[in-house]
Amino acid sequence: MNGPQIALVWLHVSGNLVWIGSILAVAFALTAGGTDPKVRGALGERIYRLLSVPAFVLSFVAGVARLLMDTRYYLVEHHWMHGKLLFALVIIGIHHVIGGRAKKLARGTVQDAGPTAMMAMILAVSAVIAAFFAIFKLPN
Repeated sequence: MNGPQIALVWLHVSGNLVWIGSILAVAFALTAGGTDPKVRGALGERIYRLLSVPAFVLSFVAGVARLLMDTRYYLVEHHWMHGKLLFALVIIGIHHVIGGRAKKLARGTVQDAGPTAMMAMILAVSAVIAAFFAIFKLPN
């Protein structure tokens, strides 16, 4: 890999660290008991808006840019990327659902976190599986 490719991988991984950690923090805030749902929603929405979304954008843009630099390598020659991208899509979908729940709680249009805890668990497991594909590059 050359300098720009390494930089994109670094930005992608750095974005993932903040993104996954912060969206799990949003889920934690939404599911915490003992406080008003609107307060939990406001905290979750703030974390989502200030950390999760920018980190997601950084990760997504850097990842797509790196993928486009060598599409044949990632999508034709080495099949591990297919598994990684499948779980990345699951994570992206859940990210948006958790963010939407935070906004609804903050506005008072819903009064509970709903299935946020289960979604957070699925997101965390999906992130671990995506990392497995990226690190071990299986199947190759």
